[in-house]
Amino acid sequence: MKTNLSILILTMLMLITVNVNAQTSEKYIDNSKKNLISANEFYKSGKIGDYSEYQTATLNIREKLLYKDLKSTVNKNAGKYSLVNIYNNKHPNIDPKRLIYLFCSVKETKESMLHKFLIIDAETLEPIAEGHGERW
Repeated sequence: MKTNLSILILTMLMLITVNVNAQTSEKYIDNSKKNLISANEFYKSGKIGDYSEYQTATLNIREKLLYKDLKSTVNKNAGKYSLVNIYNNKHPNIDPKRLIYLFCSVKETKESMLHKFLIIDAETLEPIAEGHGERW
């Protein structure tokens, strides 16, 4: 009888632990509803490190979005520039519902097209990816 009671208590404790973890996961997934500052405000705050837009840019993108929407947002705003390197290297450890800041600047001239980008985790403010390139 004592053994059965001990097993019952142990099982109940395990179920409570599983329930707590499930609540934590739900809270993490709910990041899309957090009220974080806009991408414009974040850019102006100066917390973006060395990144800066081209002074005579043809296109500047400042967006706060879900990580899963990165490809469609880049294609919608800068599709004609074919900037696949911004979203081509998927990060498997980033939840698709994670909020990010996307900053991208494109400068077109007669001879070339320059671009640079920065992707930052909106909650931790850690850089996820950055890069630049030039096409002739």
